[in-house]
Parts: sequence; C-alpha cells; structure tokens
Amino acid sequence: MEFDNLPGAWVLETFRRGGVDLEVLSQRLPEGVKLMLYKMDTVQPDTITRLLQACADISGNQDFGLIMNELVDLTMYGLFGYLLLNSGTVQNLFDTLVRYHRVHHDGGISYKMIANKNTVNIRFCYDLETYNNNRHTTDWGLGFIPYYLESSLGLLAKPLSAQFAYDTPNNLGKLHTYFGDNLTFNQAHNQLNYHRSILNRRIVDANPDLLRILHEQADKRLLDHKNDGSLLNEINMFLFENLSQDKANATDVATALGLSISTFKRTLIQEGINFRKTKDAIKNKLAKQLLSGSTIKVSEIAEKTGFSNPGSFTRFFIRCNQIKPLEYRKSATGKILKPKN
Repeated sequence: MEFDNLPGAWVLETFRRGGVDLEVLSQRLPEGVKLMLYKMDTVQPDTITRLLQACADISGNQDFGLIMNELVDLTMYGLFGYLLLNSGTVQNLFDTLVRYHRVHHDGGISYKMIANKNTVNIRFCYDLETYNNNRHTTDWGLGFIPYYLESSLGLLAKPLSAQFAYDTPNNLGKLHTYFGDNLTFNQAHNQLNYHRSILNRRIVDANPDLLRILHEQADKRLLDHKNDGSLLNEINMFLFENLSQDKANATDVATALGLSISTFKRTLIQEGINFRKTKDAIKNKLAKQLLSGSTIKVSEIAEKTGFSNPGSFTRFFIRCNQIKPLEYRKSATGKILKPKN
C-alpha cells in the first residue's frame, strides 16, 4: 500500500510500528484509513477510536491507545509538537495543550485546564457526549501527559488520581503504569488531577523568550489561517510548522495540500507566488525575532530555521539583511532592519 506522501501517513506508520498489518487494517476499515490519510487533522473521534480498536485487535494489544504515546515522535505533530517540545514548565505544557491542540487536530477534541486552590485538573474533552466512551482515543490523549512528563519528573508525573468516562477495562495493568493506582471509571469527565505545585516544575531547559516568540508566531499563523484561506497562507502555515524539519520543500507542501507537484507549481504561477522567496521571508522573519527577542545561540537559531549548519544560516542572513546575525542582535534595539529586495 503506497501512502508515504499523504498528510496522515505518519499515523499509519505509527500503527505499523505497533505491530499492525496495514493491509488487514485497510480491508477492515477502508473509509477510516482513507479519512486518516487525507483528513487527519479533522477526522472525528469515533473514527479514530474504531481505527485504534481495530489496531488493538490486529496487533493483540488491547492497550493500543496508550502505546501510541510510546510510538509517536512529537515532531510528527508539526507546529503543535514543536511548541510542546519547547514548553519549559508543566504550566507551559498544559497551556499549549489547551490553546494549540487544534493546530494539530481540529475535529471535536480539546483539552481544558481547571486550577483549584490545591489541585489542577487537565481534562480531555469531546464536543459530543456520545464520544465519551472512546477509550483508545482518551488513553492516547490523556496518556501523553504522564508519559511525556516522566522523563523529567519521575514519579511526580503520575497524577494524584485519574477519572475516565468509559467502562472499567478487564485489565488495568497498563493504565496503572501510566496513571498510578487511583483510577475511577464511568465518570462524567476524562481528566487527570495533580497537586497544583506541579505547574511550576521545569520539564525541559527551554528558553522562555523562544517559547514566547513561538507562541506569537503560532497565534499569528492561526489567525491568518482562520481569516484567510488563501493558498499563500496555507503555504505560510505549513512552512512555519516544518522549518526545523526536513519537510519544507515544494513537494512536501504540495502533498500536504493534496496537490500534485505539477498542479502546485502551476497554481503558484497563476497566483503570482514565488515559493523560494516566500520560504526565505518566513525563515528571515523568524530568525530576526529569535535574534532580537532572545539570547538563543546562533547555532540553535540556524537549526530552528531549517539550516544544516551555522555557516549556511549566516550566509543566508547576510544576503537578506546585509549584516551578520550577531551584529544584528547587538543593533536590534527595537529597530527592525529592512531585508534586501
């Protein structure tokens, strides 16, 4: 089955890593596989759960929703994963889940954080109550939190308690591994309950200026994407999400938009869009923001803007701005230098 260049291919690849025969899955749920491949960002929770349940049956692992967290690389989540990886504290992480999850998936699923005097609850929500029994989807969405936090927080990553809307499973072993011993089922909500002090815990050595700049850019991209569905904004959104990965060339963008490369290039010409200039403008803008608004090393900025080495980045920056990156950083006291035409 050929699907490598489709938007949801990474999900099917993850299923394969979990021991799923993709041919069997496609025969069993052809429409579900098609939706996941082509409409991954808006596929509905019931479809996700049917696919995950089929994966559980085919692989023989009835905790398949949970192990998705062990199989997925966060970079697969694009901009959303990029923000998660740069969340310096648990508070930052929860804020990112609540605010930016729809960058990754805008199909009836969201997170909600409820802070009380002594506790904080992170809730995994469905737009429709009929989705509440979607065990595998819930386990994937809630299981991400303790799984991701464990590497830096150890036992503190496990919640004080966990509540699930679905029925009690036959085997609780893997659920206990992820969520601890205090589990309750058939509840009104799917949520994890932590002591409020966990919000201040540092989980990665992230630069707060970098996180602020990333959030500003993400907010702008989301607003542009919402208000203007033009091809240019679709391109800008994809490029911003994928600059730091090797997935930001014309073929990748065309695939993400569901177009052949020839149709994509023809459409660019028709709309007067120069792909290289568009990509360079995004790289340059983000680079200048990181230089002027943070103390991040030039080598890190080079990596985050898609360059293989600092030398290539420096040459690019000089070509755009007629000044070296560090010189720009020293001079950028609120004054934005104009790039070369």
